[in-house]
Amino acid sequence: MSNSDSISVTLNNSQALVQIINANTTYCAWQRGSGKTGGGIGPRLMHLNNVMPKSQILLFSDTYDRLKKRIVPGIVNFWKYKFGWVEGQDFVLYKRPPSFFQKPWIEPGEYEHIISTSEGMCICLVSLNVEGSANAYNAQSAIGDEVKFCDEEQINSEVLPALRGEESRYGHLPEYLSVWMFTDKFHPKIKWFLRKKEMVNEKAVQTVYALQMQIIEWQKQLATIEDSNNYRYDIKNKIIAYQQKADKIRKYMVYYSDMKPYENLPVVGEFFFKRAKKICKSEYQFNVSFLNHDPDRVEHTFYPDLTDNHFYNCDGFDDVDMYSPLIISTDFNWRIVCMCIAQIGKLPDATEYTLNILASVHALHPGGIDEAVKRFCELFKSHSSHTVYYIYDSTTIARDPGRDSFMQLVCKQLLANKWNFVKCYIGQMSDHSDRFFYIKKYLTNTKRLAIRFNSERTEPLRISLQNAGAITSGGKTKKDKRPETDNSTPAEDATHHSEAFDQLCEGVIERKVIKTMNGTPAILGGRK
Repeated sequence: MSNSDSISVTLNNSQALVQIINANTTYCAWQRGSGKTGGGIGPRLMHLNNVMPKSQILLFSDTYDRLKKRIVPGIVNFWKYKFGWVEGQDFVLYKRPPSFFQKPWIEPGEYEHIISTSEGMCICLVSLNVEGSANAYNAQSAIGDEVKFCDEEQINSEVLPALRGEESRYGHLPEYLSVWMFTDKFHPKIKWFLRKKEMVNEKAVQTVYALQMQIIEWQKQLATIEDSNNYRYDIKNKIIAYQQKADKIRKYMVYYSDMKPYENLPVVGEFFFKRAKKICKSEYQFNVSFLNHDPDRVEHTFYPDLTDNHFYNCDGFDDVDMYSPLIISTDFNWRIVCMCIAQIGKLPDATEYTLNILASVHALHPGGIDEAVKRFCELFKSHSSHTVYYIYDSTTIARDPGRDSFMQLVCKQLLANKWNFVKCYIGQMSDHSDRFFYIKKYLTNTKRLAIRFNSERTEPLRISLQNAGAITSGGKTKKDKRPETDNSTPAEDATHHSEAFDQLCEGVIERKVIKTMNGTPAILGGRK
């Protein structure tokens, strides 16, 4: 065995931090060329090999092909050229290890997908495309790579239940039952991974960082103090106390590592980025894949003209004319009921009337229509004019025998909450291919009836619009509505909110279904 402690491995800031923080659950959003193997997975496996020898470690991705052809070769190169390990002496791939290797606590039944180390650690490959591939293992830790290709529900149902056993040996360690995942962000189903940053307790992270940095400082001091010095024993006791305190926090901690753009420049060089920019199909792909920007939309969007300039900030409800009616539209699905709320008027300090999208609300299953309408009513409870123009299409009036239509249910709930309504029926919505060009016209308009969005109260709608992809079918541009039936996509992130928005725009701008109320042109509003 090579003396790996004598080998120096240079890490960038993000790579070093994940090892220092050593959280039980770690999500690494690292761009292409960031050193996920050499700075993340490789050092992690070496650490687990040291603190949990003879354990089982799951290494998972979407396919065995990706694991064996792309991920494992990178790990092997790291072992050979950074740690000086020798195949056959320090590790073996996919076969029974030599007799002089330490035996794992739980020996695998077969070795077709097993990597063994001389310390007895078994790295068990798990493909999420092969149902039950993790079932036979009793693992103490897991590492996932290229998890943008993995389904979160599968990770939760297949990988995590395989983490079990050896509590008496490793249960005191923060590494026990740990899960570390690595990926870049360029993928249409990456949202679940990006949301993990919301789970981080920053105070806990800062505490562990401070404790560990003090430990490192004391360890440096120990190297300069003779063994017989009493101060040396005092420092050792402090290190043990701080380590125990840090590990207690780590055991239940989540950490999200978001590598900064160009953090890997010293390793990959400028030419790497210049070439990447040339081969990428778009600047958006380059920014997400190689600069690690968060994807704020799908690459080919149904709303390419939507920009930050369409969104405005205001104090409270200064953008709402409390004495004029509101405009609402809805979209229905068993998973979610959405409502888009708007008004035609002048924003503060504006000179032109605009179609102002004031808010978007929704209710998830099993809340339904009643809850969605109640949320709208609660949000606008201070509105003086308890009247709405309700824009609805042909899908809203469809009904089963003996049951109220969606439109009727909305109207009943509005009345129950003491709101009046004016029905504005628009018939069948325009085909998506026509709608694509209509909306382009709406969003590029900067004059009368230009569309503006309240940046705070329309966040669900904004996400839905940015996530709405465009596809070509029969030579026509269509909205990609597949996320609506994909249960791995949160309903509030799918295209439901965007459908309610389309309906409102078509009713107000294209069909001009809002005429007058009490003799006052509704399009003028009440603000003077």
